[in-house]
Amino acid sequence: MITFLAALWFLFGASMYMGTMWVLKWFLFPTWRGLSRDNVATHFGIPTRRATVFFTVVVPVMFVASIVLIVAEWGTSSVWFGVACLVGIFLLTFVGQGIIIPINKRIRGGLFADDAELRRLLARWMLLNDIRFYGSTFTWVAIVWYVVARGDLLGALS
Repeated sequence: MITFLAALWFLFGASMYMGTMWVLKWFLFPTWRGLSRDNVATHFGIPTRRATVFFTVVVPVMFVASIVLIVAEWGTSSVWFGVACLVGIFLLTFVGQGIIIPINKRIRGGLFADDAELRRLLARWMLLNDIRFYGSTFTWVAIVWYVVARGDLLGALS
């Protein structure tokens, strides 16, 4: 039962993470190139704050879930799916918390000289989020592949 719940939670979190990154890259990035001091709080500040709050709750449980998958699959070839999930969520968290969040705070706080500097910050922010775009896709593929490879995961409960 715990393996099923761990896989389900990780699949939920990975789907949300990947979906967020895909929406950013394909729908929001093109419009954010035109952000200015006058509109950055609404179009950048609100979404990044809400995403931070959401993922601050979801991601720690994803760490636990990936460890549960590793422990449950230890000694089998399926352990590598859990390892891939753990490595993926670690990379996403490192890039997000360690590098992107400080840029978020700088942009949201208006700590830039002019719109040209804002655009440079946003370009760096988008480049770093491209890493998360690919990392979240990799992580999602790992958990989906695990669920598919595992076959009847729900049947494994009995």
